[in-house]
Amino acid sequence: MQMKIGIPRGLLFNDFSPLFIPFFNYLGIKTIVSDETNRKIINRGLEMVPAEYCFPTKVAYGHVDNLLKKLKKDDFIFIPYIANTGKPTGSYNYCVTCPWTQSAPDLMKSALKLAKEGFNPEKLVSPSLSFDWGLNHIEDQMKKAVAKMGCSTKNVRAALQKGLINKEKFDKKIEEKTKEAFDSIKKYKKNEPAFLVMARPYTAYDANVNNDIVNKILDAGYLAIPLELAPIGSIDIYKQMPKMYWIQGQKKLAAIELLNKNRNLFGIDITYFACGPDTQINQQMVCRAQKPFLTIEMDEHTGDAGIDTRLQAFFNTVKSYLEIEAKQTSKVFNVKLKGLDKIKGKKILVFPPMSKHNYAISSALNAYGIQSKVLEVSPDETLEKARSCTCGLVCTPYLHTTDAMLHFMQKPGFDPEKFAFFQATTECGPCRLGQYASLESLLFQKKGIDVDIITGGELGSEFNLGIPLLIKAWSGMTAVDQLEKMRMHTRPYEVNKGISDQIYEKYLKKLLDYLVDPKTNLAKIKTYLTIGKAFFSNLFNGKLSPIEEILRKAQEEFSQVKRTNEKKPKIGIVGEFYVRLHEPANQNIIRKLEEKGAEIWLAPATEYLVYSYYLGSVIAREKFSLNRKKEDLKEWLLKSILYRVMIGYEHRLFKATLPYMQGFDDIPAKEIVSNGEKYIRHYIGGEAIVSMGKAVDYVKRDLDGIISVIPFNCMPGLTVAGFILKFRKDNNNIPFVSIEYDGFQDSTREVKIDTFVAQVKERHENKKSTPKFF
Repeated sequence: MQMKIGIPRGLLFNDFSPLFIPFFNYLGIKTIVSDETNRKIINRGLEMVPAEYCFPTKVAYGHVDNLLKKLKKDDFIFIPYIANTGKPTGSYNYCVTCPWTQSAPDLMKSALKLAKEGFNPEKLVSPSLSFDWGLNHIEDQMKKAVAKMGCSTKNVRAALQKGLINKEKFDKKIEEKTKEAFDSIKKYKKNEPAFLVMARPYTAYDANVNNDIVNKILDAGYLAIPLELAPIGSIDIYKQMPKMYWIQGQKKLAAIELLNKNRNLFGIDITYFACGPDTQINQQMVCRAQKPFLTIEMDEHTGDAGIDTRLQAFFNTVKSYLEIEAKQTSKVFNVKLKGLDKIKGKKILVFPPMSKHNYAISSALNAYGIQSKVLEVSPDETLEKARSCTCGLVCTPYLHTTDAMLHFMQKPGFDPEKFAFFQATTECGPCRLGQYASLESLLFQKKGIDVDIITGGELGSEFNLGIPLLIKAWSGMTAVDQLEKMRMHTRPYEVNKGISDQIYEKYLKKLLDYLVDPKTNLAKIKTYLTIGKAFFSNLFNGKLSPIEEILRKAQEEFSQVKRTNEKKPKIGIVGEFYVRLHEPANQNIIRKLEEKGAEIWLAPATEYLVYSYYLGSVIAREKFSLNRKKEDLKEWLLKSILYRVMIGYEHRLFKATLPYMQGFDDIPAKEIVSNGEKYIRHYIGGEAIVSMGKAVDYVKRDLDGIISVIPFNCMPGLTVAGFILKFRKDNNNIPFVSIEYDGFQDSTREVKIDTFVAQVKERHENKKSTPKFF
């Protein structure tokens, strides 16, 4: 009997089916494709989805369900992890997909309702494919996929070549159609418009997902051209918009340049509620556009009438634009970002408010001659300054940091020649953090503010600061984590209210005074070869460092605080980095939970940074093993060294908090990833695996409940939310809830927290009354 494998339509199916279907057919494996999207598939997807993802992702669940009806028990389903499509536009180095597209196999495995319909993760074939890694990587992953099916891997390379040739032919036909479409536009009359439909392939060609918008345009008598048929391959906007790592973002921004250059061509942008990338991409498109374009946001509730009305209004706008021969007068803005070396000794670097960790970093920078300070929190709790110049569902951390910057700029004495703002970023996403700096640069320019934005977080940028500074800043951040842990372990039980905060502030001041003192700086390290000597001699010399002394004395004072004899339930907090650390962003959830009778464990600030170095070293090692490139070897070695140094310092500083904090040590990133991979593969990157890995750790430590705090519409955060039901099933139904924050007060959020706390207390009481057997 011929082996069968099902491939669901949806997400990246239209992009890569020309490769995968011939691949499996060459190997003698029959491919079964789910039906074209229909109302039944949509409704089934809405029933199956465990979290509020975007509409196309919800529909993908329906396609998997549809396949289950077509396949037998022993047949396989193919859903690959595709993190990178391999062909960035212009001079861009990355072309990543969004977190939900990347993690599609894990999203499906988390759906308990799909499991009830017969979805078996053991029959899911899901290779991890980053097409920018090269053919060796793709071949290696596809061999593992085929081997899982029990097939010979002998002809995998030949099958892959067959698929790649077919995809190349497919792409060539698209190029031919592109020329044909745009040759026809050249023949258009002066006032005759055509419309470019700027949508992802998995929405542009699916009438039931895009509300048949293409036919609506055609029925109105106009030419509708999909984005894939636009001649944008020669348009390079990397210099103007350097941080756009999403492949669809690169295409949409290039499309705006095409619209600007073609008088008769107008854009209709299709997006979806909860599409994280588009909330950033669309605003950047506006900053580049010189003529009208229409954005239509859809979801499962969108009806034809609303779309028809908006289309007709836009058609009328376009007609008027062409008839009056309007000139393209809109100002075009470019992203302007700088490295730290450009302002050193010239300007004061200003950090956004997050937590006391930023004060530790700022102090270390000042000690090394880089003037810096931390912004105060904006007094406007609703963040109106940031909202007034932003549209769409941008991240809550973006609103908080931007509002603090705008508040500072409106103060008397602000001079852009004296100050520069710091904003974290990433080179290759996958979430929206890496776009914060770009969007702030554009929006500040639109407001007429010319201020430098300094970025950090890119590959290799940490080495530009100098290793000694990096060590000092890291030690300071780690020490803040230890002080925070001691305070949270003490404050819920203190008899004299406020004493824990007083001790914390006392030793935080001692720490910052130490960090800001240039006399405590490490000597300059001239070469990478001396890193190990400088680090490890400090780690193993047996002497307490000044920071260790500060922590040792702090633990002595915390341990002497008069405590109640209560046995309180313990709640672990995971979630998005900024929201879990910034009290205004999470509306003081830690103190609220303490007031409700719980002790809180908080995932430390340093956790994600250590994880980033660990994952970077792992991926660099995997890439080097495949391609033997020197840059991969260098990254592997350097990040491995820094990772080990980081956890070495963390362990040493934690020891200074003993015996008071016995049992509160943090697990290393390697264990975090190992724990988290039960739910999401490490290739995806981002915070989802960190939150899941820490949640598993909290269960192992017998905590009574877990909260994931996230920004509203956070892509990694909603990924975690989708795993919660499965996680609870796997772990004795432990209370686990996701709490979203958008900058507004919400009574339903408070009710959700109260309900969760009640469940936690019930679980805690049941554990106390249950006898233990040894």
